[in-house]
Amino acid sequence: MDTPSKKLQGLPHYDSPPLRGKRPPRCPPFVEINHEDQLLPYLEHVAQRPYNHGLNACWDLKEGERVLLRVDNWHSELTIKACEKILQKYKVKYDIKYIDRGPVRQWVGADEVEYYLFRTKELAEWMDMWEEEEKRQMYDKILMGYGGPVLAERLVKIQRMPFITPEILASPAHAMPIEVINAIDKWTWDRIRSAKRVRITDPEGTDISYTNHDEYWDDKREFYAPDLVAKTWQGNEQFGKTYLPGHITGRPWLFHPTKEDACGVIAGTTNHIAPCDWTQLIVENSKIVQINEGGEFGRQLRDVMEKTKDIQYPGFPDKGIMHWWEASIGTNPHIHRPRKDFPSGFVNCLYERVRSGVIHMGFGTIISSMTEREAARAGHLVGHWHLHLYFPTYHTERSGDNENLIENGRLLALDDPAIRKLCSKYGDPDLWLDESWNPAVPGINMQGDYWDHYARDPLHWVKTELEVCRNYHPMFMKMVEADGKYCSGEGANWWKGGCCNHSGVSSSPLKGNCCGS
Repeated sequence: MDTPSKKLQGLPHYDSPPLRGKRPPRCPPFVEINHEDQLLPYLEHVAQRPYNHGLNACWDLKEGERVLLRVDNWHSELTIKACEKILQKYKVKYDIKYIDRGPVRQWVGADEVEYYLFRTKELAEWMDMWEEEEKRQMYDKILMGYGGPVLAERLVKIQRMPFITPEILASPAHAMPIEVINAIDKWTWDRIRSAKRVRITDPEGTDISYTNHDEYWDDKREFYAPDLVAKTWQGNEQFGKTYLPGHITGRPWLFHPTKEDACGVIAGTTNHIAPCDWTQLIVENSKIVQINEGGEFGRQLRDVMEKTKDIQYPGFPDKGIMHWWEASIGTNPHIHRPRKDFPSGFVNCLYERVRSGVIHMGFGTIISSMTEREAARAGHLVGHWHLHLYFPTYHTERSGDNENLIENGRLLALDDPAIRKLCSKYGDPDLWLDESWNPAVPGINMQGDYWDHYARDPLHWVKTELEVCRNYHPMFMKMVEADGKYCSGEGANWWKGGCCNHSGVSSSPLKGNCCGS
């Protein structure tokens, strides 16, 4: 890519990295897993967490209940074996269903366009499958998938199976006390729903604002407005009326027919699948009116935009598919980008979006909503796409005061005194409530030029960085001037601890919700 693109208005350039020192790179040690038993301490937490329908794995296993574990050939056999052992230990009646997805895909960022045209169809099929399982009543619980909506408040409970590889599972993220995670979620949601106006900025070029209209909400501003929910999420209103645990909706995931006023710029270098060329979206009244740069990812998005520009989609305030409807916020501080085999199969950027303070911006049709399914039945192209913000500031204007919800990628719930007091029941809040991972981005939080060393080819940088980080970890940390909090001493022992010796596995104790000690 030639340097003239550097002159594009809005492309970030800094004389010195603005977040160097404030939000330095951080990456946890790479934990080698050679046997499924090493994963059981983490699954102890998952097995005992009270059920919710969110993105935090909360299986709430009960003796005698009927469980379907749905996996495919993109999952590691080690994680599948570990999950089977935990199902056996909790004496559930289980079946494991294997799906063949074919060869594991090797991704580039542009693949998201095609993948989410397919993924939208797949999720609709999942919804249909869950409805059928509800009728058959063969299972009490189905464990599958790693994102997207589920059917809520049903007899069959749907929960997630995000454990694609041992590296993903062997993390304090999955030993995090669920009481603390739920408190972080609620803290975040309470401030979003009370905001009158929101501005989201990010050093990679995002600057967008919207009014949090009263009409989005019910009379108490407790849930989204019933009429809009019924229109958008018909048949799944219990899901659509509020936030998804672990995935807090930083703007309503529905549209008002006449009051959409979001204006500004969304820009970034990562989508759900992989790093992509720097992409800029110009937004007017919640509609994307121009897509700049983006390499092949941008070209394909512009093609979809052109094909759909004259279509009136159900529930949309104007014609065309390219409308901004999502600014969802992660809340778990110990999620990190996986290093081994990145980006391939499910080892992609979808997992990392739920790290606390990361915002993923979604545009297109509202995934698995009734309006999306109506559009698909009408023969329209449906799908939605993303850009991730890793260092965002989320600013709220509220009655009587203004407040940052996120500051340079730090979710400020992690600093709230009440949450820190709650967390102290389980150990040191300075370890539980500090992120395991900040990406290393030249020109943003480490030395280098943002364009020349990163944004002109983000995938090349990230793949190189992750390989060095995994194989030469201490050297990598010095190279990028990283914060090694979890790489030596007390932090390293804590990070690799797992939990108590409930599964016959020798590991350093990590205080949490499976033992309460």
